[in-house]
Amino acid sequence: LIFIKQRGLGHLATERPFKMTFKKINLYFLIIISIISYFLGFYFREISNGAGHTDLQFHIWPLINDFKENYFDTLENYLFYKEATFPFFHSLQSILNPFTSEVINYCFTNTIFNMFILIIFYYLIKKKKIFLENYELSILLSVIFLLSPWFRSSSYWGMTENLSIFFLLPACFYFSKLINKQDNIQSNILLTLFISLALYSRQQFIFLAIAHLVILIANKDINKFFYSVFIYILLSIPGLYVYSLWGVFENLNNATSASHYISLKNIYTNVPKISIMILFYLIPILVLNFKKIYDFLKSKKFLFLFGLIFVIEFFVFKGIEYPKKGGGYLIKFNQIFLNNNFYFLIFLSSFFFSLLIWNIKKIDKSFIVLLLSIFIIIGLPEYIYQEWFDPIYLIFIYILLPTSILKNLNLTSSFAIYFLFFWETLILFIAIFYYHFFLKIPFFYNF
Repeated sequence: LIFIKQRGLGHLATERPFKMTFKKINLYFLIIISIISYFLGFYFREISNGAGHTDLQFHIWPLINDFKENYFDTLENYLFYKEATFPFFHSLQSILNPFTSEVINYCFTNTIFNMFILIIFYYLIKKKKIFLENYELSILLSVIFLLSPWFRSSSYWGMTENLSIFFLLPACFYFSKLINKQDNIQSNILLTLFISLALYSRQQFIFLAIAHLVILIANKDINKFFYSVFIYILLSIPGLYVYSLWGVFENLNNATSASHYISLKNIYTNVPKISIMILFYLIPILVLNFKKIYDFLKSKKFLFLFGLIFVIEFFVFKGIEYPKKGGGYLIKFNQIFLNNNFYFLIFLSSFFFSLLIWNIKKIDKSFIVLLLSIFIIIGLPEYIYQEWFDPIYLIFIYILLPTSILKNLNLTSSFAIYFLFFWETLILFIAIFYYHFFLKIPFFYNF
């Protein structure tokens, strides 16, 4: 009997470590697979954002080479290259990247360099103590970046988007301190600096600067407000000089090649599109909190709220048609399978605003300011692209939101990270299928 009991205890003693090891093996397997898939995508010259190859060929690559030959002449004639972003990225590449003699080497260095984004994200996640001692989950969450079609394509084709993420990460970290009222003069100066650098990288991040200043005013932080305004003005001098060089102050359309797509009326027409885009990235959160959502959906309050918003949107946005260019997954799904069904669009948009209004009392006013800024600034262009939200949604969720909210939304569990991993994997598979097999863009594209 003693022998049998000892055997039983020994069995139990070895079983638990085995389970722990098995979980870790699964986790590290997914991490390794993500890294392998990232470099395989580079080898096959994957185009999972639809335009990375042409952006590089016709805009970015000529600019970088001409900047190397004659920087100021190229800067003066920048509009000739029809590039939609400010020349910050191109300038850095032409000056600091020693591997720009051949296009494939240039692309590969960007593919390698952009992996440092994962390290920064991992560091900030650890700094926030989201997963405490379970650092493996922090690693798995970080490698989800490698599954984003837009992160991958921007890396593979040396595009401008990922540079902004380097600055957006610390900007959101210090922004979270501002929202939680844990900021000071030093953190506010760093926040202003990183927002400015993110803004130079991608101009739509001006919504962060606007929200930053509005929140400082709302908090009556007058000293911080004037410090920030002074730094924003100081750091804008190079940009203002370039704009004067291009004659922007005489003709606003000279700001970038995409300036003529910008209009105040687009803010109105893009409200459903932006709300649908945000809703798309709320799907994992909705699934992880299904019980709470289900209780709300079956309530009379939801039915009344949703019905009211649906009727309002029906009359306000009736007749709106979105162009085929841009729009994101749900807009594309509507165009391909539902023949651009207007009711489907306002149904999704109304659902988003119903969720927002339902939770409005629980949401910090700073997030409302940020959300309004997003709707105004992102709504200005005629075309809205999903790359403006992916993989940035991970940064906004895990770096910007307080840890207490993440826990309340069930976003700190291992199941949540696995779910996000497979969610982004699904997004990647759909993107590869759509561009390489539906639109038949070839692999191994070269020029």
